[in-house]
Amino acid sequence: MEKLQLQKRDVTGKKVRHLRKDGLTPAVVYNGKGESFNVVMNTTDADWINRNTTSTSILDTTLEKESFKTLVKELDINPVTDEINHVALFRIDESAPMVFTIPFNIIGISPAVKNNLGVLVNVLDSIEVRCKLSDLKPYIEIDISKLDTVGQTINVDDIKLPEGMSLINDEQAKATIVTITEIQKVEEVVVAPVEGEEEGEETAAVEGEETTEETETPVKKE
Repeated sequence: MEKLQLQKRDVTGKKVRHLRKDGLTPAVVYNGKGESFNVVMNTTDADWINRNTTSTSILDTTLEKESFKTLVKELDINPVTDEINHVALFRIDESAPMVFTIPFNIIGISPAVKNNLGVLVNVLDSIEVRCKLSDLKPYIEIDISKLDTVGQTINVDDIKLPEGMSLINDEQAKATIVTITEIQKVEEVVVAPVEGEEEGEETAAVEGEETTEETETPVKKE
C-alpha cells in the first residue's frame, strides 16, 4: 500500500488553474454514503498515481490528522498536454463489503495455441465482485493450460473466486473470459486479365507515341 498526503481545498471552478501553477492537483474524496469533500495533492503524487495504480490499488491516505484508505476511481487527463486535471478518490469503509473491479491474470500455455490449432481470444479483462477490503486480491488467475481444442472456453462460472468474494449479479456467471478460435486462413485472390488484353498490357498510351492531334484554328472572316 502506498501513502498519500492530502490537503483541504476551498478553491473551486476555474480558479483551480492557479493551483496547478503551484504544483498542486485538485481532487475529491467521496464515500459510500454520498458524502464528498474537495482536496488537493502534490502533482508529483498525481503523476505517480497515473503511472502505477490499478483498480485494486489501496492508498494509505492522510488528511490533516485523519487517516483512511482510498481507491483511485477516476483520472481526468488533458488529452493534449497529458496533464492531470483532477483525481477522484473513494474512501473505503473497511468494515463493510464494497464493489471492486478485479483484473484477470492469464497463466499457463494453451496446447491448442502451442500446436497452431487455434488462437486465444481474451474476451473479458476484469470482473466486478463484492468483498471486504481484507478479502481483496490484486487479480484473479486464469489457467489456460487445459485449452487444447478449438471452441473451448473458460467462463466466469468455471473459475473459483477467492474466499470472501462474490459476484454482484448472476448474469456475470455465464460471461466468457477466454476462448480458442480457429486460425483464419488467408486466401490468395487471382485477378483474371480483361478480355482482349494481353497479360501486362497497359491501357495507357505507349511511351513515345503521340497522343495529341494537330487541329486547325478557324480564321475569322471580316
